[in-house]
Amino acid sequence: MPAGAPESVLIFDDGQAPYVLPVVRAFGRAGWRVGLGSDSEGQAGRSRWVTARHRVPAPERGLEAFAEAALRAAREGGYAVAFGADDVELLALSSLRETLPCAVPYAPHESVLRSVDKLALAHAAARVGLAGPATVAATAATVAATNLPVIVKSRLHWTPGSTADVRHLLVRVCRDRAEVAGRVAEIAACGGEAILQQHIDGQLIAVSAVVDAEGRVVAWSQQQTLRSSLRRTSARAETVPLDPVLTGRVADLLTDLGWFGLANLQFLRPPGGQPHLIDFNGRIYGSIALAIAAGANLPVLWAQLALGQRPTEPIVARPGVRFQELESDLRRARVERRAGILDDVLDTVAYAPRAAHGCLSVTDPWPAAYRLGQLFQGAVNGRFGRSRPR
Repeated sequence: MPAGAPESVLIFDDGQAPYVLPVVRAFGRAGWRVGLGSDSEGQAGRSRWVTARHRVPAPERGLEAFAEAALRAAREGGYAVAFGADDVELLALSSLRETLPCAVPYAPHESVLRSVDKLALAHAAARVGLAGPATVAATAATVAATNLPVIVKSRLHWTPGSTADVRHLLVRVCRDRAEVAGRVAEIAACGGEAILQQHIDGQLIAVSAVVDAEGRVVAWSQQQTLRSSLRRTSARAETVPLDPVLTGRVADLLTDLGWFGLANLQFLRPPGGQPHLIDFNGRIYGSIALAIAAGANLPVLWAQLALGQRPTEPIVARPGVRFQELESDLRRARVERRAGILDDVLDTVAYAPRAAHGCLSVTDPWPAAYRLGQLFQGAVNGRFGRSRPR
């Protein structure tokens, strides 16, 4: 790279994940050159901060084709660092890291697999004293004996080398044994291994961290969900002060896993109980715009670690900063209608100016305009049907 040239990052995604956009903006505003590797432009591809787009097929459609295109994109752009946006890209890049001419800043591949394996994660959490829902492999015996309702998951969302063209083996709450057995069979048919997890409810909270090569946490962000979306993600959330007991055990877990880089841990806290670990994201996550707005620029810190740069002291997200996924919040209001649909919608809109957003930005408006166009076209098609060719 020529002297004085900006650092550069290549992000692989499928063009559909909305949380890639705030990461693109975070890098662009920090002075980085940003490239996207995808087979679809999506919202992030419309950002003013994207300097190059590379056609890269999705890994689930063929790992070999993805590897060839990823290598070509990395060489063309001369990127310093490459990330995957979702679990599929994370696992694909982790398995291919030795073939790319740039830093792929993940823990050793065995640690990556162990961390995103939901059964192995449950065992690791228990070792460090983190509470969690009871989790077992799905067998004929456990399906017959499990308490209902139960959550059926795949140990991995996607397995490198799988021949099934399935991006996510989604989580499902099953309420009878026939439904459980059917979902277990569906996961197996897609090349996955099903697990059964105790169904619990409570407030969604999350702890995010960036870990250096020595296993030390250099950045923290803790948040709680104020409104859940219809998919049980954060429609509204806010940063809160760090819980020293919880973050201490999270640090122990990351050490146990041998983790490096960004980690986002999702918890459910039942009324009057302690947080139960339900998920681990070793990649960009849905509400990452909140940590960035609160002063913890997690993706840029992660990339800097990959290039040998380290902050002089740990960075902690400011408490009291708020986040909203406006589209998800409006969809929730349409269904929940708290105090009536009009009041809920007005409350949702009134919350927007005080919150950080993944899509809305006055200084980078085209992604939001593109999304509005998609929603309008979807509404027209839904009302009048798809237009027929003349």
